[in-house]
This record gives sequence, structure tokens and C-alpha cells, in this order.
Amino acid sequence: MRYSRNSHCISGEGGKEGSVSRATVKVAGRRIELTEELARVEPGRAQHRRSVKSPIRYETVYRFEPVETGTRVTFHQDTEDVGNFFGRFTQPVVEKLYARDVRNNLEHAKQLLEEGDAIEG
Repeated sequence: MRYSRNSHCISGEGGKEGSVSRATVKVAGRRIELTEELARVEPGRAQHRRSVKSPIRYETVYRFEPVETGTRVTFHQDTEDVGNFFGRFTQPVVEKLYARDVRNNLEHAKQLLEEGDAIEG
């Protein structure tokens, strides 16, 4: 399974603090429509995003650290219980699938986040 995302800026300047994006993501076979805000930017170091309108509330932080071979990207996401959206007993399975998909996409996260334009993974 692959995490996929289509996103476009609907307010503000893409990649800039306060900008708002609308996205469609596919997680564990389900399409999720969401709107998120780029809440805080630490240029070259981190981006903090939060859901504005989504069936699952979340906050994410992407951190960028220069290393000898390029940039190390780390991702942290706090979410509410996804059982309300995916079903009560699916939480552990969805968490594992989502974590794997996120790991697969982090290689390209810095470029995609900085572009601030349409994103498709």
C-alpha cells in the first residue's frame, strides 16, 4: 500500500506560515478530504501543520536536519483515535500501515513541502 496525496494551496502563499491547503489523501484504502494550515515555519529546520477541517484531527511536525549525505527528515504526528473513522478495532492496523507509508514518503518530504504547490505522492 502506498500513501498518496493531492494538495493545493487555497489561501495565503504556499510554503509560508498561515497558508491553508486542501488535500485528498488515501490511507489504508480510504480517501480522506482535509484542509490544513501551515501553522509554524522554522526556515530550513521544521514545518508544523494542523488540521483545520478533517474527519481526523491531527498536528504534524516535519523536522529537517543536515547530514553528510543530504537532509534527514523526521516526522511526528499527533492524532485523535482513528477508530471513529476506520472502525473501532482497526486502530493498530491503520497505525502500522500509515507509519510504513509515511516512512516511504519522507525521502521526498522536504522538496514537496517547500514547493507548496500541488503534491502527488
